[in-house]
Amino acid sequence: MTQKRTDESLKVLRDGYLFASKLRQERTRADDDRPIATRLLGRPTLLVRGVEGVKLFYDRDLIKREGAMPLPIRGSLFGHGSVHGMDGEEHLHRKATFVRVCYADEQVERIKPLVEAEVREAMQRWKKHPESVYDSSVIAFGRAGMRWAGIQGSDWELDVQARRLGEIVEGFAHLNLDHPRAWVNRKLTDRWCAKVIREQRSGKRHAPEGTSLYEWARHRELDGKLLDDKTAGIELQNTFRPHIAVARFAAFAVKALYENPDWRERIQAETAERGTLVDGRLATAFAQEVRRVYPFVPMLPAFASKDFEFQGEQVKEGQWVMIDILNTDTDPQAWERPDEFDPTRFLDVDYEQIDAFIPQGGGKVETGHRCPGEKIAVSSLATMISAVCEPGVTISPEGLDFPWTTMPTKPRSGGIVSMDS
Repeated sequence: MTQKRTDESLKVLRDGYLFASKLRQERTRADDDRPIATRLLGRPTLLVRGVEGVKLFYDRDLIKREGAMPLPIRGSLFGHGSVHGMDGEEHLHRKATFVRVCYADEQVERIKPLVEAEVREAMQRWKKHPESVYDSSVIAFGRAGMRWAGIQGSDWELDVQARRLGEIVEGFAHLNLDHPRAWVNRKLTDRWCAKVIREQRSGKRHAPEGTSLYEWARHRELDGKLLDDKTAGIELQNTFRPHIAVARFAAFAVKALYENPDWRERIQAETAERGTLVDGRLATAFAQEVRRVYPFVPMLPAFASKDFEFQGEQVKEGQWVMIDILNTDTDPQAWERPDEFDPTRFLDVDYEQIDAFIPQGGGKVETGHRCPGEKIAVSSLATMISAVCEPGVTISPEGLDFPWTTMPTKPRSGGIVSMDS
């Protein structure tokens, strides 16, 4: 007879990012990779982590994503009808456009000079007045991402959309006024992006072939039909909204640089030798370690598509399976010295081959749910890290702490910096 589990939903709200680790300690008294059976939102749930947990979660024969994300999060963050909730051939077909637009090497290379230009403009503002790296990154990554996507507009127009998208990420899981604000911004941004799609289709805009705007305006589903304006606009957003979300990791990077001044010196020397903020080997490794250690997405849900057994736990069709992202990225079974901040673990390593490294999803980009914009995210984060390491930049120690019980979280100050003029 299956044991009736207590619903743990209130503990998720109370404990935030600490929920999974606390639950594991209560159940197993050990920090291992055993699956944990529980209930969330009234639904039987299996919480998994580690290499085997990742393999299960991204097994297309056993797991499906459609409808698994609760509507308050799915609707405000990803948008209705987006690729994130799709499975099977429809998902692969839609995902192929994302791979072509975001993951191809030429697309990754094309955005780098745009990001560096915007980051250097942010540095000029730091000379005039202190500014949070979070705010700087929202604007820099937002402007660069939208222009890379083929959306032309004034700085003012693009800044409005970048801030809206930043607030969507800020409020998708907050149980305060940030959440309704996220829905308002979702509606406004959907309307704006649908208008951009219509203008591209009508010839009022002329985004170059290969850009996100060009491709989503022309994308056809398996049935041969064009996406409606709103859905095409949502997928257009989903090529640059995750880029803006990287601003949270940029804020955490400021905290990590303040606490590891030797790495600031090493990255500064690297930039001086190379003459560019982009693609520094040390800065990139530092960016990866920031993504591994600091919290962003705590867990992701999916449904079991059939009955199966996983490491002694019986899973029924339709029940939730959740991957514990944070504790997979810091899993002592998979990482040496997991609690130590050590960027050298990522030097000259292909991060996509590390099964236990899933800050932006796991599995293969082409066939699974791993974010196709991850290479762009890492490059842009490393560019901002190099900027913060430049001579004359001062990091304020105030407000670098962050709450573990608030999701999503970031340093309270956003990482305030200033720069000698």
